[in-house]
Amino acid sequence: MSSVIQLNSISIKNETNCGYCNRAKSNKLWVTSGFYCYKMKVDEYQQLLDRGWRRCGVYYYKPSLSQSCCQAYALRVVASKFQMRITHEKVLKRIRRIQPINIDQGNVPLQKEQKEKIQNDSFTDLIKQKIQTDLDLSDLIILPKVGQHYTFKSIQYKEEEHIKYFKSIIMKSLSKITELQLKQIFDIQNENHSNLLYQTFINSISDLQIYEILLIKGYSNKVESDWVFGCNLIPYFYSKFTIIFKNLNLQIQKLEESNKYIELIQNNLQNLDFEFKISDQDHQILIKTPQTLKEKILKSTILSLLQKQDLQSNQPQEKKQKQYHQITIKWVKAQFQEDSFEVYKKYQKSVHDKERVSKMSYINFVCVDALDSQELGCWHMKYYLENQLIAVGVVDLLPQSVSSVYFFYDPNYKKYSLGVYGVLQEIEYVQKKQVINPSLQYYYMGFYIMDSKKMAYKAEYTPCELLCPRTYRWITFTLQIKEKIESITQYAQDVRLADERDKEHGYSINLDGSTIDDMNFQGIDIENFIQQTVKISQTGKQFTISQLKKNYQQYFMNLFQDFLKKVGKGLMKEFLFAVN
Repeated sequence: MSSVIQLNSISIKNETNCGYCNRAKSNKLWVTSGFYCYKMKVDEYQQLLDRGWRRCGVYYYKPSLSQSCCQAYALRVVASKFQMRITHEKVLKRIRRIQPINIDQGNVPLQKEQKEKIQNDSFTDLIKQKIQTDLDLSDLIILPKVGQHYTFKSIQYKEEEHIKYFKSIIMKSLSKITELQLKQIFDIQNENHSNLLYQTFINSISDLQIYEILLIKGYSNKVESDWVFGCNLIPYFYSKFTIIFKNLNLQIQKLEESNKYIELIQNNLQNLDFEFKISDQDHQILIKTPQTLKEKILKSTILSLLQKQDLQSNQPQEKKQKQYHQITIKWVKAQFQEDSFEVYKKYQKSVHDKERVSKMSYINFVCVDALDSQELGCWHMKYYLENQLIAVGVVDLLPQSVSSVYFFYDPNYKKYSLGVYGVLQEIEYVQKKQVINPSLQYYYMGFYIMDSKKMAYKAEYTPCELLCPRTYRWITFTLQIKEKIESITQYAQDVRLADERDKEHGYSINLDGSTIDDMNFQGIDIENFIQQTVKISQTGKQFTISQLKKNYQQYFMNLFQDFLKKVGKGLMKEFLFAVN
């Protein structure tokens, strides 16, 4: 199925104050034209990137630079040939010395002298009241100087231990599913096909570490508050099956229609030691932690914490060796999570001076999984330092590239240059994946704007390429290209004025080469092309412009002519335009 474009949105023009200017170059605004698409195919978005488009949530936009203040060129890094600079190496060296910053509930670094001093006897009695008979308290040793901060961190750590426990049980249970069961559910006659499907299923079970079981408590928009954990395995397995069926030219139902497959998973999860259910909305396995298990988490946390602190305090005072800490990255499919939102709010307040950030604006910006793919699409790279979230990178994984969408971090770690570190990690991800997927070549960084400090830094990641806005060819960024950009007026990127400006200035404003075939419309009957290729949909029915009333035909013809020149012939054939 093609990507569905909201027809009434492709004429939308968005004007905002230019946030890229270092000085008041003009009184013009930053202007974009765009459209809305709620589920874009990843290969079609890859083509849009190569036509100079970007996305913000489900809004896809392209700068209208003849009307904008700044000139922006799409930029990508050739990841396999990336050359690290001395400044990048310095950032990595700084990261190796990173130290956790203890923060209290008011988000203020917790100083030692501010820790609450608790009397030994009263604190012991308080803990024993909470832990009553479930555990043996005979060896319990309690320190007088343990504050709530340590207890909170330790509970988070123990939750991760129990996530591993849930994961191991699910993997063990699903491993009992047989080849015969899968063969019957999907009605496969060929034994080789059956064996291939079964081997894919077994191999995918081991991939559970990719699809983390997530803590979703408090995410009340999708699940009840007492269902604490969630796992996105069912759609993940089904996406693997879909690829196999496609390669074998076989038919497969949509996940929503495959009741037997969902029932098979349900039946094999009935023996778990905890309650579960499968969400009707997104087929996520939801896990409810039993009350007894919740109590054990709390009790074991307090015990291990107190014993650990006691051992540390009773050891002889020796010169402490410098301890180095590591940042770990967890990949999560784009979705709302409370810890990420808290970091985002702090980042917006500190970096952009925004006192209030609404939850809905955050979700619409970086939490919407706008691209139609289970394995690829929009992901969050969550950077943890000793189980404390310190940064989040939002990326789009595409067939031939990784596109950086946004990056935000905890301002308390500003001195470590986490933004640079995030770019290096995303480039490294592309390099590692190239080993098994040679077609994955590029890292897209968005727009390069020479006169803006916020955007010019991107050219420091070399070798990089700029997209020529006239020819739509990727050109290696060199000093000569930079000098040529400096000589081009702000009108140069308006195709309608290009030839006129060429004559006026006496030189070609192309960065290099001739226009690629997909964006070359010379010798083409554009009206006939649109009549033949554009697909319009309303209430499930498709029709062409010629079927519209005559007073609407010319309006839509003009609309599609302008849109065609922005996206190219290939995408116009693929897109389906929906009438609301």
